[in-house]
Amino acid sequence: MTDGKPASGYYSEGLLEELCEENRKKLAQDPGNHLLRCSLANALAQLGRLDEALSEYRRLIEQQSTPEYWNNFGKALLNAGQYEEAIAAFGEVLKAGCRWPDAHFHLALAFHATGALEQADEQLREAIALNPKYREALNERAQLLEALNRPAEALVEYKKVIALFFAEYQSQDTDAYNYEISVLFDSADLVEESIRQLKRFVQKFPGFADAYYKLGQALEAKGLQSEAKLAYRRALEINPRYEIARQSFWKR
Repeated sequence: MTDGKPASGYYSEGLLEELCEENRKKLAQDPGNHLLRCSLANALAQLGRLDEALSEYRRLIEQQSTPEYWNNFGKALLNAGQYEEAIAAFGEVLKAGCRWPDAHFHLALAFHATGALEQADEQLREAIALNPKYREALNERAQLLEALNRPAEALVEYKKVIALFFAEYQSQDTDAYNYEISVLFDSADLVEESIRQLKRFVQKFPGFADAYYKLGQALEAKGLQSEAKLAYRRALEINPRYEIARQSFWKR
């Protein structure tokens, strides 16, 4: 089972510290800005400063209760080992009608941690139904099936994980975002989905400057200027000659 450690970030610790400091300064001037508070909470969670992150998430949800914020709060609760609260948080996401594979996956992890194995399996099956290539969910389900003493079914899931690994290794998905996506940003829902997908992409393939640039575009479209700046900066660190990323970084 996946452990409770914070997910590995796609920004360096130094950049995240800068982001926290900048957001705290801005929040001192504008304490009701939920976008800034979300950015601060997310950065604290990535740094592993979970007590601080949870405090900011709680204030955030008091200000603006959205499925995205509940989902992020749930992940931080899960990493902090507060499983019952995490289950409740992910329940708010599903109650809002969001069919997000990662919400089902992380809810399954919380159920597994409490010993509710059948409920965990139900959520994993939901996650996999929504995204049949969700390798982490397939692997988690294989381990869960072993715990449920269903080794034949577990073997089937492990084989799927291996097949996906080699398919990804061969293709590397490097062209996955090799197109202009700013046309999507007139829709708030599409902006949100673009951010979610691009964050997953840069976690899997952290060496692609273009993915960070597009993540910056999406974050900027959402109003997360500080996080967008970090994404543009990371794109430039990977490719110092990336002129459009340089222009985006310095225009602010």
